[in-house]
Amino acid sequence: MKPALSFWLIFSACVLSALSVASRLAAQTPSSQPTLKVLYTFKALGGSPTAIVEVSPGNFLGTTATSPGLFSITSGGNYQFFYTFPPNSSGLEVIGLTLALNGQTYGAASNLGTATTFSELFSIAGNTKVTTYPYNLATEGGPIVPEVQSSDGYLYTIFGIRGGSPTFSRVDYSGNPTTLYTFAPAQGIPYSGTVFLGGGEAFYGISMMNNTADAGIFRVTSSGSFSWLVPSFPTGGVTYDIALMQASNGNFYGTLPLGGTAYAGSIYQVTPSGTMTTLYEFSHVQVGIPETLLEASDGMLYGTARGRYAAGFHGYSSIFRLNPTTGQFQTIFNFKDQSLGDCECSVVQGSDGKLYGAAYEGGTYQGGTIWVLDAGLPPPKPWIGSAIPQAGAVGQRVLLWGRNLLGATAVSFNGTTAEHFGVASSQGVWAWVPIGATTGPITVTTPNGSFTTTQSFTVE
Repeated sequence: MKPALSFWLIFSACVLSALSVASRLAAQTPSSQPTLKVLYTFKALGGSPTAIVEVSPGNFLGTTATSPGLFSITSGGNYQFFYTFPPNSSGLEVIGLTLALNGQTYGAASNLGTATTFSELFSIAGNTKVTTYPYNLATEGGPIVPEVQSSDGYLYTIFGIRGGSPTFSRVDYSGNPTTLYTFAPAQGIPYSGTVFLGGGEAFYGISMMNNTADAGIFRVTSSGSFSWLVPSFPTGGVTYDIALMQASNGNFYGTLPLGGTAYAGSIYQVTPSGTMTTLYEFSHVQVGIPETLLEASDGMLYGTARGRYAAGFHGYSSIFRLNPTTGQFQTIFNFKDQSLGDCECSVVQGSDGKLYGAAYEGGTYQGGTIWVLDAGLPPPKPWIGSAIPQAGAVGQRVLLWGRNLLGATAVSFNGTTAEHFGVASSQGVWAWVPIGATTGPITVTTPNGSFTTTQSFTVE
């Protein structure tokens, strides 16, 4: 009888667990209609925002493509344009923004001409002072994807040089690159915006092959070890932005803007073992073309679809929600009023739980907008994945590495308050082991809640 009893106990526990998860997800589903508010409208010149990132609670930095430059904006709409890049006759591209563990924000810029003549890394200090680090174009080229911060204190990116092979490279905070891996011609060209740090401290991204008709998802470590998660799959064509991310369930999710049977776009899932399945296909290109994707604090995936405008049925951009477990899809906001903006968009979830977006086009003057969508999402709670190092004496500086750490108000070592700590980014908090601390877990507190590590820190 014991085996049967064990089976039913396990079965009951699984059912209860599933019901608990379903109940939790249902409770997290927004009960009110999402509302969107425009925080700032750009003019045609000096506009076209391409990236936005939260650097402290309610404070964001962003980039613009026309009259390329940098701006700051608050959640209340207080806007300031504070830096213009040097003029370049062949055009200029500003690539991404990344929060670093030294408390600064990094990005890259290069010209778009047939012959690269300008390439640099830049950093933005808390007082919006910009420092630039130029590259030797003949031997180094420059970053072609946004930098990614790792817990080892370095930035990682893909360097491209005209006429040469792209390289996966480590960069220090002064812009000095070290080549770790060189892509072979058959491995394609990494796509901008898709490289990120995933589970196991490995970097993932998408590489385009066969003139973007095919793509592969690659994995590369900080030591330069390369492998394929998915070696090749058809894209349906890539003339728009694409996305790739890893969710908290360990699976990877991405967008194909012209994928699916209707060539209107699709969203796919890839397991850690490399099994790829389609979760959702858009039915019409004029409301399709998905480009961005993120996991929000309710465990759901959110993204934007560009929509293609044409005669007859007039398309429009939209914001959607997708349940990664069931594949249930819902459009939660339509940009039918173009004064709000048109996506292509850069989207992040703020520390207040709201979604903030930079619309490249649309708005009153067709220069784009910065908008905020209140979808009733809970503010993201802090989470710590590791303490580096895991042991140390009083006075030892410790990196608490995780997510949703902006605005941290307290750190304690086994109940003893750390008098000295600093919030470097949303991923990292530096804390010094306080006098009187004993071996045990570390707790970090933010305005959105507290998190206590499951692993103990050893006080030596």
